[in-house]
Amino acid sequence: MKTVVILDSEFNSVHSMEAVLNRRGYMVLGAGTTAEAIKLLKIDGSSVDLVIVEAQLNGSSSQTEAAVHIHQSSPEVPILLISDLPLDEWREDDFLRFGQLLSGRIDLLVNPLSPASFMSKVNALIYTVSYGESNRLFENASVRRMVAGRVQILARD
Repeated sequence: MKTVVILDSEFNSVHSMEAVLNRRGYMVLGAGTTAEAIKLLKIDGSSVDLVIVEAQLNGSSSQTEAAVHIHQSSPEVPILLISDLPLDEWREDDFLRFGQLLSGRIDLLVNPLSPASFMSKVNALIYTVSYGESNRLFENASVRRMVAGRVQILARD
C-alpha cells in the first residue's frame, strides 16, 4: 500500500483528494503544517511515497516555501503542488522557488482538479522519474512573464 501525506492548513476528514486516494487503495496522512508533514516523513518505519502540498499562494504564507523545506528534509520523496493559480499569476518569489524545485521530483496541478488528472500526476510521481510536463509549463510561463514585463516597460515609455 502506498502512503501519501497531504499538507493543507484546512485538512479535514472529508478532503476530496483523500477520498480519491482512499478509493484507489492509498493510505493518506494529513498534516496541517510543514513541521507536521516533515515529522510524518521522519517517523521510524514510515514509508511515505508522496507529499501533496496545497499551495495557498493568494495569502501571506507561501506553500512553495513549505515544499522547499520538505524537499530539503527528504529529497527522495516526490512532491505534488496543488494551486488555485496558474504559474503566470504566481508571486515572483514563489515562481522562482518552483523553478528551483524542478531539479527534484516535483509536479504541479492547478485547480479545479479532475480525479483522472489528479491520479495521473500522483501515479507519475510515484512510479516514474520523468517530469517533463512541469519543466515545459515552467519554461512557457517564464517566457510569458518576460514578454509581459517587456510589454509593461514599453508601455511606460
